[in-house]
Amino acid sequence: MKKLLPRELKEGLNGHLNFLLTGWEEGYAEIRVNLTDMHRNRQGGVHGGTMTSLIDAATGFCGIYEPDPDKRRGNVTVSLTTNFVGRPKGMTLICKAKVVKAGRKIYFSSAEVRDEYNNLIATADAVYAYTDINAQRR
Repeated sequence: MKKLLPRELKEGLNGHLNFLLTGWEEGYAEIRVNLTDMHRNRQGGVHGGTMTSLIDAATGFCGIYEPDPDKRRGNVTVSLTTNFVGRPKGMTLICKAKVVKAGRKIYFSSAEVRDEYNNLIATADAVYAYTDINAQRR
């Protein structure tokens, strides 16, 4: 199997937020982001939307792994519950997501966000529905 090289996610909001896909295999995804001022709220902390978007990206990717891009499925978020449990001490957020259970039409996933010092920042549970990969582009 070919080892995944880290790659920038350039599409849409993921690209705007400079997310980097650093791990992707069957049932698992890891996405990280180096924090800048654009990722912060007006009090200077990491914006909850930044963390939730990071979680949504990782939990989304973990359920649609397929080495052949011609066979890859699309997905849409059905439910996403995020728990903010700490503040990062570092400048990088790392989200690790895994599939908990998958069926023919939906899958359930969970995630943790930590900083580079392994401080737990957020946890999440998500549900996705599989779609035609081009369904939202029509």
